[in-house]
Amino acid sequence: MARLDARRIKFVRNLPLEVRAKVLYEFLKKGTSTRNIEKQINLLAEEDGWQAWSVIHFYGFDGSSKGRYPNLVLKKLKEDLSKFDENELEEFHLDYLGPTELPLDIAMNENDGKDVFRVIKTRQGQHKLRKLLLQNYQSKCALCNISHPKLLVTSHIKPWSKSSIQERMDPCNSILLCKLHDGLFENGFISLTDDLEVLFSPDFDFESQMVSKDLAFTEPIRDRPSPIFLSIHRKLHGFE
Repeated sequence: MARLDARRIKFVRNLPLEVRAKVLYEFLKKGTSTRNIEKQINLLAEEDGWQAWSVIHFYGFDGSSKGRYPNLVLKKLKEDLSKFDENELEEFHLDYLGPTELPLDIAMNENDGKDVFRVIKTRQGQHKLRKLLLQNYQSKCALCNISHPKLLVTSHIKPWSKSSIQERMDPCNSILLCKLHDGLFENGFISLTDDLEVLFSPDFDFESQMVSKDLAFTEPIRDRPSPIFLSIHRKLHGFE
């Protein structure tokens, strides 16, 4: 999904809820083009489709969502829109640090029995989790001194694909790591004891890859990694 700038966010937030709902209804259910949506709705200018496009992307949809929700009901759509915290949505769009950390397989349509806004809600949840981890780990990788935000990622201890929705958003199931150490951790080349000592897999040649084994885990201010999730990670990757 695209991130909106301040100008487009302001435009969307100034639109009545009914108009936003109508835009989404036409696009998601009927597959109406953004240009034709603007022709149908008086409060939108008949320009190049960017106004309707802005509404669609504000709520986390993109071109792949067009016409994919045949069971949408306009009344229910309005009710769901009214529940969003627009300030949080705005913050999510403006606080952009790089490509999303979310898996590529989270997109669902209504026929799967999922919330039509599941993707944007999940992305918001990940955004909040990342902010919390940056605070907890003082904006630095837990295993090295890398602190550039574009090189820091949310690393799940129990894999995302195996975690419940609650576990995915649990800061005790996440560590702030740089992209190198996240890759090592995710692939099981390193793990952690319950005391947060670093474990090294014999299946990775650290020396030939010029990857230092001189690693010490820096504990977070709060939300220490849970021994339950650490045990799952060790078992998954053959450390116990």
